[in-house]
Amino acid sequence: MPVVATPTTPFVVTKDQVRMFLRDKADKNILLDDVQFTDDELNLAMEMCVSAFNAVTPQSRFTPSSFPDHLRYVLLIGTARFLLMSESFVQVRNQATYQDGDIAPIGIDDKAALYSQMAQSLKAEWDELVRGIKTQNNMESAYGTLGSGYRNVSRFR
Repeated sequence: MPVVATPTTPFVVTKDQVRMFLRDKADKNILLDDVQFTDDELNLAMEMCVSAFNAVTPQSRFTPSSFPDHLRYVLLIGTARFLLMSESFVQVRNQATYQDGDIAPIGIDDKAALYSQMAQSLKAEWDELVRGIKTQNNMESAYGTLGSGYRNVSRFR
C-alpha cells in the first residue's frame, strides 16, 4: 500500500476563509451551481499575493506557509484581488451581449468592468497596507544602530 503524504504546514489563510470572504459558495452562485474558483486557482492567487508582497521594497522572502500570522488580512485582500483581476480577463474574453426586441441587452459574461473595479478597490487598500508594513519593518530593522563613515575615525589613532 503506497504512503500518501500531505503538507503539514497549512497556509496562513485557508481556502475556506477566502471563499467565505468572496462568498464563493455553490448555494450563492445560482448561475454556476458550484464554486467559482477552484482550489488550484486559490493556491495560485495566494502564491502570487505573497510574491507581490515580497517584491515590494525592502524585499522579503516569505512563502504562503511562512507568511506572518499577524498579516493574514493583507494576504486575504491580496488573494481576493488576484482572483477578481483574473476573473475580469475571463469576462472580457467571453463577453457576448445580445438583445431581442424591446428587451434590454442581456449579457452572459458582461461583468468585466465590475470585477475590474472591485479588484482595483482591493488593490488600493492592499497597496496602502503593504507600503505601511514595509516602511515600518524597514524602520524597525534600523533601530539601535546608526551607521556613520566616521565610526572608526579617531584623533587618538
